[in-house]
Amino acid sequence: MKHKKVIISGGPGFGKTSIIDELESRQFICMPEVSRSIIKEQLALGGEVLPWKNLEAFSNCLFDKRVMQFEDAPMHQWVFFDRAIHDILAYMDRINLKVPNEFLSKVSGCSYHSDVFIVPPWKEIFRNDDERQEDYETACEIHEYILNTYFKFGYNVIELPKVSVVERADFIINHIGVSKN
Repeated sequence: MKHKKVIISGGPGFGKTSIIDELESRQFICMPEVSRSIIKEQLALGGEVLPWKNLEAFSNCLFDKRVMQFEDAPMHQWVFFDRAIHDILAYMDRINLKVPNEFLSKVSGCSYHSDVFIVPPWKEIFRNDDERQEDYETACEIHEYILNTYFKFGYNVIELPKVSVVERADFIINHIGVSKN
């Protein structure tokens, strides 16, 4: 069986969410980037569970939410994920945090589509904000860790072309061979 859970990933600020929004506008099921909601909540509370303050606590919280997204996604319909569980491992690896065995076993047990679509660094569209505080150079470094993580887990990494959001969405759905659910 070909898995229909498709990951769109890459460094922060390179256009993943815009592609997810485009796919959602075409009536595909999409799972949003849950990091932003955690960060917004923590900023509003003056909390410490933030990637730039306590990545370990943030990763634990994020892990639970990403696992929930995976488990809640329908199995027999195309579902697009704005990042996946694997991205957590990449962020942790970047700062040499020990990845809990629970994370590794869950990642191994979650079957996504074999092709992972990666947005490459693209300085012209890069943006940061209150929830995404990385500068361009840091975003590029994170991007490399994400690539390496997906390679390590045996995914076929496909770099998206630097074209419009509509063309990027078209590229993905044409590549996987579907035009609608």
